Amino acid sequence: MVGWIMAIPASIIIAGLIATILIGASKANKEGNPAYFQQTGKKWMRLSWYYIWCILLAVLIFWIVFQFIM
Repeated sequence: MVGWIMAIPASIIIAGLIATILIGASKANKEGNPAYFQQTGKKWMRLSWYYIWCILLAVLIFWIVFQFIM
């Protein structure tokens, strides 16, 4: 029963790794973007909020799942 619970995050991590490699190897990424380093503060803040919300959502999901198991 615990095996499928561990398989879900593992599959998400593997999918993220594959997507990261595909994006890194893309033609558009290799060409570069001159505007990439503009407004980096906004980009980091937005990225930080994404991480915060994803962590909170993951904690909530695990809490709900473990409530049904226990």
